[in-house]
Amino acid sequence: MTDDTPTSKASTASVSAQDNRVAAYRERLAKKPLLAESESAKAAPEPDVSALQSLVGDVEDNSPAFQSVAVAAVQILERALCFEREAAEAALSLGQREKMRTMVDTVEAAVGALRNTLSVQGAKVMNLCSEKEPPPTSSGQPWWFALTDALEVLEEGTGRMASLTTAQPEGSSAHALSQCITQLLRSHHDALLLEAEQWIS
Repeated sequence: MTDDTPTSKASTASVSAQDNRVAAYRERLAKKPLLAESESAKAAPEPDVSALQSLVGDVEDNSPAFQSVAVAAVQILERALCFEREAAEAALSLGQREKMRTMVDTVEAAVGALRNTLSVQGAKVMNLCSEKEPPPTSSGQPWWFALTDALEVLEEGTGRMASLTTAQPEGSSAHALSQCITQLLRSHHDALLLEAEQWIS
């Protein structure tokens, strides 16, 4: 005998909607030309946070270009950090959670280093931007959705930082900084992409 009560029907509809959403996410991920598939992504070296800290520590650059890159990098990294934290909380295993926490720690260290290099004017711009755009939250999402959201944010951030890199003169501190952040974001994107591919397979 089937249960046709309103509660049962609502529960069945909810499960069906979730299944459809999972299928849609998997299909989009399988078809989408992700950054990890590009030659530039394959050739990107593993980022080193200590190298970033050394870079910003050695540079005394208050130029508008450097400060603009630093502000943009903080914004992009802090947005990525929100979604990486959500993915860590939704992890399916202890090993997965530890991997995600390591990534979160890396981004937190990078943000700290960048904030320390902001000039007074750069800090003011950063504060104004933070007031206008509060950090997004997606608390409570299942792992697959949290992972896919983090992938999309990292992909978007990598693209923005890569554009900033090409806009700066080679050899400049602004170019070196934007390139370092691009590599960091790309490595995190590729690490999460591997998790997604393993889950799909």
